[in-house]
Amino acid sequence: MKRDLVIGVDLGGTNVNSAVVDDGGRISHRAWQSISGSRTAGEVIDRLAACVETTMDSCGRDRVAGVGVGTPGLIPADSGTVVYAPNVPEWVDLPLQSLLRERLELPVAIENDANAAAIGEHWVGGAAGYANIICITLGTGVGGAIIMNNEVWRGSNGAGGEIGHMTVVENGRMCGCGAPGCLEAYASATAIAEQARELLRGGRTSVLTELAGSDPGRIDAAMIAEAADRGDETAREVMHRSATLLGTAVSSLTNLLNPEMIVIGGGVIKAGDLIFGPVRAEVARRAYKWSAGILEIVPARLGDDAGIIGAARHFMLSRTT
Repeated sequence: MKRDLVIGVDLGGTNVNSAVVDDGGRISHRAWQSISGSRTAGEVIDRLAACVETTMDSCGRDRVAGVGVGTPGLIPADSGTVVYAPNVPEWVDLPLQSLLRERLELPVAIENDANAAAIGEHWVGGAAGYANIICITLGTGVGGAIIMNNEVWRGSNGAGGEIGHMTVVENGRMCGCGAPGCLEAYASATAIAEQARELLRGGRTSVLTELAGSDPGRIDAAMIAEAADRGDETAREVMHRSATLLGTAVSSLTNLLNPEMIVIGGGVIKAGDLIFGPVRAEVARRAYKWSAGILEIVPARLGDDAGIIGAARHFMLSRTT
């Protein structure tokens, strides 16, 4: 039987998702596993492998050519090793590719999760047909990836594209990386929620209290977007500040790299113009006009599937080089 199927895997902070991806970027045979509470490498690999095996059982494992995996962490090009993953302390110099290859008995290619999402958007998403793009994902953190001349730009050792750790406020809020003032400390979904909670603790009145059932711990970025859409001033203030600082970072990227398109993804973009309006306004105000004049700033088109599709595409490309 011909092995003509590729499985893409997106390893997130709480879940792992897998699916078959065909040569046109279409998805089928989805599977899902929770990895909440699984922090050792062995536990996460067990869940990831179980997820892939569910997909293989569904599509026919004899037809699977290989697996592409998008994972958090620093991965030097073609190394197959996660050198460092900030939110998974045990993942230091983890040979994830070889471990999964042995476990699944299939060829495996791994890629940084932000790069995988960018590859997906560049292949069949909002950036298809563009050679020079930047993708920014607003989630638990702020993921970033750069594609120049149709190739992922990785930097000298694979650490390139860490857009979430650009400084946007001098001596500002502390970021999880240990530095002050990073974009991630203001514009990630996690940071947006925390800034709203801080205002409520300071005595602000807001419909967020009602939406959260008087439990501030339940407030998340989606709830803030809903409150802002309803005209809540506290929610709108938080969203505007976060989006404006995102626009500051986007302006710097525009001046530095002169991309054709910047794609912004993650659940936060459901806020629509509350995010994109301030971002575009900051770029118009700050960026060099010859770069800003050609730039398109658009929402991601593939949603949560970008990582799966991009991981599968990374595997496909790895077989042709």
